[in-house]
Amino acid sequence: MGGAAWRGRTGRSAGGAAADLLMAFRAAPERVLTGAVRGVAARRPEVFERLGDARRADFVIAPTDFPVAFRLRPDGRTGEVKVVRHDDDAPCAARITGPLVLLLSLLDGSADADAAFFSRRVRIEGDTDATVALHNTLEAAELSLADVLGVRPPLREPVTRGASAALAVLRRHAGVA
Repeated sequence: MGGAAWRGRTGRSAGGAAADLLMAFRAAPERVLTGAVRGVAARRPEVFERLGDARRADFVIAPTDFPVAFRLRPDGRTGEVKVVRHDDDAPCAARITGPLVLLLSLLDGSADADAAFFSRRVRIEGDTDATVALHNTLEAAELSLADVLGVRPPLREPVTRGASAALAVLRRHAGVA
């Protein structure tokens, strides 16, 4: 499934310099984000059982205001996250798009997913059942931004407070409740 190309302030498409740079250095964020998925699975394996068959599905999370997208396969301890271009057309179960700050807020449970969907701030293309299973799994996991970013103990609490404060500033700036 292809999506609309992200256009930054310069009007360059996802094939522009920012996307090229992020794609060139994608290995580190992929390791961190994949480690975060696997870390949650190690701590709370029962959460991933809610996914059923969707645990082996690919979900493309495509922030509308960021030059790249993320391909998530939430397969528990073998789950992974890959950084991909917005125009990546490899098959996926669903493509979820919206502003980056809102998508992060949905991941950590600080934003209402139903309200974001029905207000059309977040769009879903593809398998709705798989997306609902992913939503229920994320909700049950009770993730913090530190979990999403792969921060592990003993630094978890101080970083969580700092990350939460940073996300709150981003939300205010972006007008996200």
